This record gives sequence, C-alpha cells and structure tokens, in this order.
Amino acid sequence: MRNFLEPMLNDTRFMQNTLVLVTFDESHTYTQQNRVFSILLGDSVPANLTGTVDNNFYDHYSEISTVEANWGLDTLGRWDVGANVFAYVAQKTGDVLRGWNATQNAAGNVLLASSYGGIFSEHAVRQVASPNVNLVRNGRKVWQPIVDLWKQSSVPTYYTDTVMIPDGTNPPAGY
Repeated sequence: MRNFLEPMLNDTRFMQNTLVLVTFDESHTYTQQNRVFSILLGDSVPANLTGTVDNNFYDHYSEISTVEANWGLDTLGRWDVGANVFAYVAQKTGDVLRGWNATQNAAGNVLLASSYGGIFSEHAVRQVASPNVNLVRNGRKVWQPIVDLWKQSSVPTYYTDTVMIPDGTNPPAGY
C-alpha cells in the first residue's frame, strides 16, 4: 500500500483537494463487535487534524454521505441519509454528528461484520426495498431521478434518517 500511495501523495498534480480513505477490514471474529481502523490522507484534511483521532461513529455509508455533503449533492434515500458525515466536513456543512449505541436494539448485540441476506440470498425476500423518497438531511433531499422512479411504487421502504443500520442478526423491519 505504501508503494502505491506514497508516490501519489507526493504528486502535486494528484494532490489538489484530495482525500484518500484507507480502511482496514474488519476482524474475522464475527461473534465480537467490530472496530474498523481508517486513516484520512490528503491535502483536503486540515493540517491541525494531522495525528488526531476522531471517535465519532462512522460506517461505510459515511463515505458517500460525506461526498454528498461536501459537494451539496442530493442523497440516494437509503442508509446514506442517516450516516454521519466525517467531522471536519460536517463542521463546514453544518451536519450534526450523532452517536450510536449498539445496546439500543432489543438483543443488545449488534454485529456489523455480519450482513443480512441481500436480494440474491436464498433466504431473502425477492424484492428490493424502495428508497425513502421523503428523507431530507441538512437540506439535502433525495435525487430527483430516484424520486421520479420510485414515487409511485407500492414497494415498502425500511430506510430512515437514523445512524443505526441493520446487521445480520438484526435485519431491517419488514425484511
């Protein structure tokens, strides 16, 4: 990774408002809660944040949510709406970072390293959930082509504006 990234990070043509996210995969002990280690690199990261730690809750949807917030893009109406935006971007956009408590579910055990079966799973409902076209987060609404495609759909949605996302032991309601 170092041999791949270091030349790019030293290239002024590449380093123009650049953010590189390096994420280490989750542990392979799926019976334990997971903490994923990530590093933000690039000239878009403020110098005063070099070497600091951000203990806010982020998930994989935080990446797309941060891109949407940073460039004022509309959302997809799915888990991206509730995901926390990276803190240094949230300070610019006014997004409020929310905490997450794994014990908020009934079982008290959320394992995000485990996923519920998707549309192609032999155990899944064979219907893709509709995006929630009514979600608005910090002024960002759902992208109009998605609204147009899904607004007349009778397919239910389980997407909400919450930082909590389902996992393999706690699939979304109605799944």
